[in-house]
Amino acid sequence: MTKFRSVVFAACLIATVALTSRPATAGVLYSNLGPSNEFDATAGFYVEGTKYNGQTMATPFLLGAGATVGDAVLGLGNYGFSTGNSPLDLYIESDNSGLPGSVLATLTQVGTIPPFTNGGFPPTYTSGLVTFTCASGCTLAAGSYWLVALEPDAGSLQVWAFDYLDAQTNYTFNDLNSATGPWQQPTILDTAVAFRIDGADTTTPEPGSLILLASGLLGLAGLVRRRGAQ
Repeated sequence: MTKFRSVVFAACLIATVALTSRPATAGVLYSNLGPSNEFDATAGFYVEGTKYNGQTMATPFLLGAGATVGDAVLGLGNYGFSTGNSPLDLYIESDNSGLPGSVLATLTQVGTIPPFTNGGFPPTYTSGLVTFTCASGCTLAAGSYWLVALEPDAGSLQVWAFDYLDAQTNYTFNDLNSATGPWQQPTILDTAVAFRIDGADTTTPEPGSLILLASGLLGLAGLVRRRGAQ
């Protein structure tokens, strides 16, 4: 009986180690949204196709610890007089001496960007939260990064809304419709754009963890058989 209890304890220990040897579960990694995801939906910076100025916007963010990004959520609106409402291309890029560097991950827009204005008189302006999912290249070390938004469609003009408190921050842009610059940087701080970076949901064990669990349990099964034959 004592040997049997030891085997059961070892099996539980192996299962615990295997199922907990994985990245942290989903959570907010970075956000400048308000307590209930508020932001300034009435104003922002353009992210434009080449029919307009081809402006690509980039904003910095900091990760205090390594994590796997699941998605980014941006405050966005489609400007009314543009001829299209194409999805944005969104990238996470490295930091290169205070400017965006190389593309590390590409994020894909989910759904449609809501209208920025209802076209009434006097006009009212608003925006909505739009999610972009990260499918690959999303595991990042602690450090500084850039979120870069580009409009690939010539006739689409989007507004990246300002953050919750219209806080001042560093940012950069180019008018070349380019995800990698070269970048222009204002000489003074300006209003931050609204976004949140979420961690990936890793509640499902990774394949490596399942292999560890299976190998340990198979080993214990063999141990039980050997002890039973003695």
